[in-house]
Amino acid sequence: MANLDALFDRTGGGYWKSRSDDELLQTQFTTDDPESLESVSDDPPPDEEATVELAYDVAGRDAGRAQCVFCRYPNHDKGVVMLFRSGQRRLVGRDCARKHYGVAFDAMARDFDAAQDRASYVERQRRAVSERHDIVALLRAMRADPAIREFSDTRRRLRDFMGPKLWPRFERMADQGEILGGGPATALRNGQLTILIGSSRPGGIAGADLVRTGPSVAQRLEAIEAELETVIAGLRGAGNATREIRSGLVRLVELLKAVEAERVRMRSVTAFFEDANLGRVAHWMRSFGRNGVAVDVLPYRLVDDHARSECGPPKDYTIPGKSLVAAMREAVVLAPQTKRRRAA
Repeated sequence: MANLDALFDRTGGGYWKSRSDDELLQTQFTTDDPESLESVSDDPPPDEEATVELAYDVAGRDAGRAQCVFCRYPNHDKGVVMLFRSGQRRLVGRDCARKHYGVAFDAMARDFDAAQDRASYVERQRRAVSERHDIVALLRAMRADPAIREFSDTRRRLRDFMGPKLWPRFERMADQGEILGGGPATALRNGQLTILIGSSRPGGIAGADLVRTGPSVAQRLEAIEAELETVIAGLRGAGNATREIRSGLVRLVELLKAVEAERVRMRSVTAFFEDANLGRVAHWMRSFGRNGVAVDVLPYRLVDDHARSECGPPKDYTIPGKSLVAAMREAVVLAPQTKRRRAA
């Protein structure tokens, strides 16, 4: 049993506020078996100092709900364990505790909840800081992957294939999500013979991220890396307030989403060079006077018989960054914790 005199001597100044981060990380804040705790009783609570020691959550257990000491029957899935100076414990629903103890309980509950939140944030903070070197190294490896350059090179080849008259119009269509009309889809070429097969239905530009204006993948990853290092440097600071840790972790989650967005963007290369989409693109180009444009196969690509040019997908194209995303998720998402000891 804890040194209760020492505990309650500190309660007046905020027992939970007085605990160090290391103490909080070693503390069990919840239980799914509150009745098994020492000195738990259904007797009326003693008239003495108390503190919120634990939260309980028994939803869905075979033994059913917990019995609130004030309600006198098992009607609560969630509540708190009140610890009294004498060492006695009582199970109380939060609403019942608020009704019987008023603002004094609200203050105790706020301190308890704040301590529980801080323990969660500090655990995630320390994990993110400890894995910073791996995360930054993986991000730099993603930036250096040949696929990053291949994405930009493919976009440049497509721009050159369309030419200065059609490309700006095509960019605007991609930016605004406009629809391409349908038309003849795939062309199989055999010397001078072109056989049109099937037709494509109207639809948006598949893989439009390949075409849209804005910073390149390389530029966005560079910006993500710079901010990642800034955020982690902030998290490494000693004595950060909980709100500062929370803000840093939220920003890390946003950076994780930004990395995932770039990986999704890079997949647009594959989507763009699917046969149905190329059929729409070729039909659109022909409608603006590029009569020699068709779609060839193996791989599917745009061809221009008149200009003797073509534009297809890069070879052996893969999307980098899978290990980076996994490492960032591991760093910022709190996994189920091992069971900690109860508050001392």
